[in-house]
Amino acid sequence: MAIATSYNVTNVKGSRENLENVLKTVSPHETPLFATLSQSAAPKATLNEWLVDSLASPEIGGVIDGVDLTISDAQNLIDTRARLGNRVQTVRDIFSVSRQAEMIDVAPGGSLFAASKAKSLIQLKNSIETAIGSGNDQSAGTSSAGSKLCGLGIWSDPTATGNTFDTSLKQGFRAVSGSRVSLASLTESAFRGLLQEVFTAAGSKGTYNLFAGPAVMNKITDYTRSTTANGNFSFDQDVSGKTLVRSILTYVSDYSTINIIPDLFLGRVDGSASGTDTVEGTVNTDRAYLIPDDDTVSIKFLEGITVQDLPDNGAGKRAFSEAMLTLRVSNPRALGSIV
Repeated sequence: MAIATSYNVTNVKGSRENLENVLKTVSPHETPLFATLSQSAAPKATLNEWLVDSLASPEIGGVIDGVDLTISDAQNLIDTRARLGNRVQTVRDIFSVSRQAEMIDVAPGGSLFAASKAKSLIQLKNSIETAIGSGNDQSAGTSSAGSKLCGLGIWSDPTATGNTFDTSLKQGFRAVSGSRVSLASLTESAFRGLLQEVFTAAGSKGTYNLFAGPAVMNKITDYTRSTTANGNFSFDQDVSGKTLVRSILTYVSDYSTINIIPDLFLGRVDGSASGTDTVEGTVNTDRAYLIPDDDTVSIKFLEGITVQDLPDNGAGKRAFSEAMLTLRVSNPRALGSIV
């Protein structure tokens, strides 16, 4: 005897599919650097520059009474200034939808062009975050390559040269030796040493943000798992509420309070992987940047995030989202990094 079942009543026989009106983006798209860094005034050129200066060592040798001053006793206090700068980079994401595709009914509903615009803005934000946290050095645009801004990987590098620190005068204002520590050697003692070097160089005892990849987050959280057997500290925790907390979100040191913020878009470079930097599409789990929670590092937009429609030449709607921005690091000595 034949019987109709759910196995033989296929779509050819009229069985309907059940596709929900649900669309979930599964890729990472949190951009804490972009969300946290302050925005300063818009640049008025494609190369944004600023001045930095240093102070002489204190003089406590005393002054001989009754001795006239001569011009040779004076100092040129302007001569220690240097001019740092960063290029404006255009970040763009292009999308299009054909005329026919825009007419058909597609889950989860609504316009495909509107959905593409929303997705493009998220992708643009990810690209901005990656550029800010990158290991790219700045470069001027040419007829064959767009200009690039210098990312935090270079600004926080005590040995950086290249286009950003291309003179010995500029190199005197780099992040200081000891402010960069490798992940492999990131013991709690080494982390405290990094904080000490940054404090000694910048003299700022305030709040800092540590934007950190997953491996760095894990390494710092491991400080709570120390035992007296290896010479470190042991910690007791009240678990009467049946909750065991093994995460460090704020680290209070002798020099500053550190807010630890996870970030998946740090330490990448355009093109091929280089040194401890990964290629732009690959997560770098081993990178972290220590940044003062003030305007030491700020984003400057020549053009804010915009969406520009393009002419429809017959194939369908086209548009792009875009931003033109640069990064100002007014005091590289106040930065630290983990690589």
